[in-house]
Amino acid sequence: MVGSAVHYGLNVSDMDDALAFYEGTLGLEVDRRFPISDVQSDIVGVDGVDGDIAFLDAGGFSIELIAYDEPANENVHDEADGHDVGVAHLCLEVDDVWKRYETLEDEVEFINEPQTVGNGAQIAYLRDPDGNYVELMEPPADT
Repeated sequence: MVGSAVHYGLNVSDMDDALAFYEGTLGLEVDRRFPISDVQSDIVGVDGVDGDIAFLDAGGFSIELIAYDEPANENVHDEADGHDVGVAHLCLEVDDVWKRYETLEDEVEFINEPQTVGNGAQIAYLRDPDGNYVELMEPPADT
């Protein structure tokens, strides 16, 4: 049996840019940050990886940001669309999606204005500095 989810891992091109977005713009707090250890090469199956890892607190769930400085990696998926196979997104719950949208619309690239979906939740998608999809979701009023 699988237990509960622990974290969402996300490779980023630049740790400082990613932290400016996730910590500075979205308001998540860094729980811990450390350099990549030698075992990371075995974990990802790439020799000689180097860089940083940061874990952010997302209200009882962690977001793991990994910035690989070495070896160089030009395999960036900045052209992906939300309906492409293999594209994932991170969903963050917010109290008022319209307020967040209005506050952030000049700072970030939103995919859409907030929309109400079938269960009554309101959602808006945006992109982080690397083009990764982030969903802001306001739960339905009756939950």
